[in-house]
Amino acid sequence: AANSVLEVYMKTYTWTKGEYTVTTDLSKVDLEKAALLMLEDGWSIHDRPVDVTISAFENSVTFICLHGEEPVGCVRLVTDFTTVAYAADMIIKKDHRGKGLSKFVFQCIFEVPVFAKMRRINLQTPDAHGLYAKFGFKPVAHPEEMMERLSSYEEAYQSFYDNRELIKELRER
Repeated sequence: AANSVLEVYMKTYTWTKGEYTVTTDLSKVDLEKAALLMLEDGWSIHDRPVDVTISAFENSVTFICLHGEEPVGCVRLVTDFTTVAYAADMIIKKDHRGKGLSKFVFQCIFEVPVFAKMRRINLQTPDAHGLYAKFGFKPVAHPEEMMERLSSYEEAYQSFYDNRELIKELRER
């Protein structure tokens, strides 16, 4: 019997296109290199510590794009596996852009049965509206209904740091 919702809805997936692979199997990925990619080329998380990004990868459904064994892109989905997902940390390394990799990663996402027909998948983008429109994304129908609560980076990451030893123990199991 399954021990978690994740086991019911999500197995690991891997796709290949030419010299690139997209995988949800994080055991095949150097997560530190993937996290460093986010720091080097990410538009939104320049101040997020690498260990926080690794924890975010591990606690989400993360699609990593590899060139050989080198992480060159990713998208992370935060989800309840039933009604909603939030796509975050979308990035393709600068020297691999223009090769259709964003499209490849999103095609992979929508080949996973739980995400193919999910009721709502949200994302934020400063400049890639045209790309995401190709996958059915559109401006929020009622933006006046949307709200957010922002905390400083220090406040937001404090719980992670307060529980760092417990998290380390769980990773080592």
